[in-house]
Amino acid sequence: MSATLPADPETRNAGFGIVEVIVSMFLLSIMAMAFLPVLVQSQQLARTNALIATATQLLSADLDRARQSTVTCDPRPAADSRVEGEFTVTGVWAGVEGCGAGVPTTLSYTSKVQITGADKFLAQAVTLILVNG
Repeated sequence: MSATLPADPETRNAGFGIVEVIVSMFLLSIMAMAFLPVLVQSQQLARTNALIATATQLLSADLDRARQSTVTCDPRPAADSRVEGEFTVTGVWAGVEGCGAGVPTTLSYTSKVQITGADKFLAQAVTLILVNG
């Protein structure tokens, strides 16, 4: 028994031809290229959000450290800066007039977090610390 091609030409066109396959692959590649910028932008946004979240955690830890430190008016603490991974955390103490007069007062502590070597701050906060004269 030998296999022969069907005599009816309409039944020979039942499947996909090479042209249809190539056209569909071309259309799928165009759709994939349309989504590529969205993918790149979402990855950049995710990195930025991760940096800000880490900077906020470092900022919170620095403010907690400042609140737990023993601070006096004289001598006023100096500014400190330290590197934590790819971040630089800077804390600056600012005095208030009348500090050291034997009256409880407050000192301002400003903490800033930035990527090491960059000019832009990712997070910044100010807190007041009670100091007994």
